[in-house]
Amino acid sequence: MPSPGTKRIAILGFDLEANRFAPVCGRPEFEERAYYEGEAISRDARADHPAIHGGICGFYATMDAAGGWTPVPILFTGSTPNGPVDQGFFDEVMDRMRAGLAAAAPLDGVYICEHGAAVSTGSHDPDGDLFAMVRETVGPDVPVIATLDLHTNVSQRMVDATDLLIAYRTNPHVDQFERGAEAAAAMREMFDGMRPTAAFVRLPLVAPSVTLLTAEGQPYGDLIRLGQSRIDADVLNVSITAGFAFSDTPKNGMGILVTTRGDAAKAGALADTLASAGWADRERYRTNMIGLDAAVRLAVETGADAGRPSLLFADVADNPGGGGRGNTTYILKALHAAGAEGVLLGVVTDPPLVEAAFAAGEGKAIDARFNSAETQTFSEPFTAPATVAGLSDGEFVGRHGMVADRTVRLGRSCRLDLGGIQVVVISARQQCLSADFFAHFGLDVAAARGVVVKSRGHFRAGFQHLFPPARIHEVDVPGLTSPNLANFDWRHLPRPVYPLDPDTVWPLAGR
Repeated sequence: MPSPGTKRIAILGFDLEANRFAPVCGRPEFEERAYYEGEAISRDARADHPAIHGGICGFYATMDAAGGWTPVPILFTGSTPNGPVDQGFFDEVMDRMRAGLAAAAPLDGVYICEHGAAVSTGSHDPDGDLFAMVRETVGPDVPVIATLDLHTNVSQRMVDATDLLIAYRTNPHVDQFERGAEAAAAMREMFDGMRPTAAFVRLPLVAPSVTLLTAEGQPYGDLIRLGQSRIDADVLNVSITAGFAFSDTPKNGMGILVTTRGDAAKAGALADTLASAGWADRERYRTNMIGLDAAVRLAVETGADAGRPSLLFADVADNPGGGGRGNTTYILKALHAAGAEGVLLGVVTDPPLVEAAFAAGEGKAIDARFNSAETQTFSEPFTAPATVAGLSDGEFVGRHGMVADRTVRLGRSCRLDLGGIQVVVISARQQCLSADFFAHFGLDVAAARGVVVKSRGHFRAGFQHLFPPARIHEVDVPGLTSPNLANFDWRHLPRPVYPLDPDTVWPLAGR
């Protein structure tokens, strides 16, 4: 039994970044990535090398350090970014969460670890549906705080149903732990009587994902830093959310969310100021990709023996971190045809190919048939002679970037030697987040002439010790996460919206 004065805080969350153009996902995709119920949440959050979301780890660590709390873990589940979630599975998750919250009553607080860009087959705003369910279940007086990915598509319903929304400040996302810790600190302030007041403004700005890095000199990073410079005794939190274009929802658009310690006028004024600054900077959100032919030429010509430093190429159009299947072959085919040497490419998601490699055995020659069982758009087949150079269960502890000190699970995996190109093939779809994904297979990234990663931007944190920005190229090829937004058949985005509609004006009439 909790001791007198102990605060009982429910822990739950649904973590999905949904790409409207990708296949529908459901229970298998969530169980593959993250499905924790009850005490399994607490055990993993407190582990030396956790696999659960970093926000939950940060919340636990901060609450544990302060003491005087009892976690009430309900359910946390998350998928690698995917297509819309099946409504039946989402309803099942909601029912289990609702029942868990009701059974745990009375509660002193609720922490929700959410992504915020979910779409279901029956709703544009399942995150808002979940937040509203939590509020309805626990009542109006229980503090409800949620952390969000900065690619969240915030709805007014999400704002209204919670006391505080806290978004990441970094892209790549290396501050998940810190934002969970911030949620815990804010929760304790609320226990002491603080009452947050929020103001929310949405801009008609849906920027290509590759333009949303937060490093110095990047427009999105500059806007986030401007917001953080306005934190003071009155301003509790400033969250500037870029949104996720491929969700294609009516709530898409860059969001400015300012939360104060009870000062509504200050929250509104600061939100308007930051929104105006963001809109004035809109033309800076431009892509800077290179074509496939140019990328291949650079890959062939690079390397120390050519007197040029090695390069990293990002296949941003097939980013599993944005719903891409992680299996397109445009770059691989072109490099192979050009006879590229000393190139590493990963990670490619292709379970049938992995099984073929295991069946053959390490050291054996096979005809590597990529996408032999895939019918998804852009997932074209490709076959090349290869040697099975390594087999693995795909589990390791990372050292760099977003996976530092965290357990990574790739599923059964293999390394294929295609002559001049080494390809890492995995079973559990995810993006290549760091050099660890190659090192696990005995590949030395530092010695490679070129490296190709299937990722949009998070890889930068895990390769920055090897590749400065000037040696990284984003390649313009087809895919479900192509930064060329004009390539997609948008059905639900609020129009007009910049840059799809270059003449968009703001503030909109009637605001």
